[in-house]
Amino acid sequence: MTITGLYSLYQYQYTKQLNRQKSVGKPELGGPFTLVDVDGKTVSNTDLTGQWVLIYFGFTKCPDICPEEMAKVSEVLEGLDTSGRHVLPVFITIDPARDTPARLKSYFETADFHKRVIALTGSHEALQKACRAYRVYFTRPTAEEVARGDYLLDHSIISYLLDPQGNFVEFFGKSLSRAEMETKMAKCIDEWESAKWWDDTLPSWLKESKEESPTIKPVLPGSRAAAGR
Repeated sequence: MTITGLYSLYQYQYTKQLNRQKSVGKPELGGPFTLVDVDGKTVSNTDLTGQWVLIYFGFTKCPDICPEEMAKVSEVLEGLDTSGRHVLPVFITIDPARDTPARLKSYFETADFHKRVIALTGSHEALQKACRAYRVYFTRPTAEEVARGDYLLDHSIISYLLDPQGNFVEFFGKSLSRAEMETKMAKCIDEWESAKWWDDTLPSWLKESKEESPTIKPVLPGSRAAAGR
């Protein structure tokens, strides 16, 4: 095997090992859903593949937490945009009784959030299915509250990052600052895309030799990966 081939093997093994370690204990989140956007067009989870996606569950009548989180998310994604890491923000309502397509359209046209945000709603059953897939907790208003039209909903305050294949990668809570969230997202994106590049680039014989040589060390001495440990 050439020096170039050996180095490629080291790097491939390192990124694979890193991803395996990260996957241990990772919650099984995500799944199929079918909702509608602000124009009434059907949008499913498969329509979002082919790009990085960040999903946030909330509602437009939320007085403070949802607007604050969406503002933070917008700043994070704008920062990532400048470095060429483009992520699509998706807002899924947990309040379909009030968050109709028309309401969502008006809200996001006037709110100062990221320009690419996609807002989705649907039937209570469809939204409940999406929430279950991501283990999102939220309260449901009583019949009296719905009749009054004035109520608040308690819910999980988490954003979910999906890779271009539609798989869950990581989640980010309210406690993270804008800078922390941006740094963590950039790291997730770079590591995933690095592993994908090696998978797409290495010839099959080199991948097979990696499986046949489990004793090879994952990182070359003096490499950037070794220095960063």
